[in-house]
Amino acid sequence: MSILISFLNLLLYLAIIILIAYAIKWVITGFLGWSIDPMVYKWAQIVVGLLCIIAIVVWLAGVLGAGVGLPHFWAHR
Repeated sequence: MSILISFLNLLLYLAIIILIAYAIKWVITGFLGWSIDPMVYKWAQIVVGLLCIIAIVVWLAGVLGAGVGLPHFWAHR
């Protein structure tokens, strides 16, 4: 059950990343009426893709037990 909840949490993170990217694009093109240079748009798509890949890799690392956590000397005994 916890894998399902963590997967839904991953989908939520991906949806937030994509929604914010779309909102920024809408504000620039629709609301302000500016055009986006194709090279800038391409690099923005690459950055959003990398953020999504990072979220997926972090989720997979957590599922496989290799997730990041507190350093060992901070752990309570």
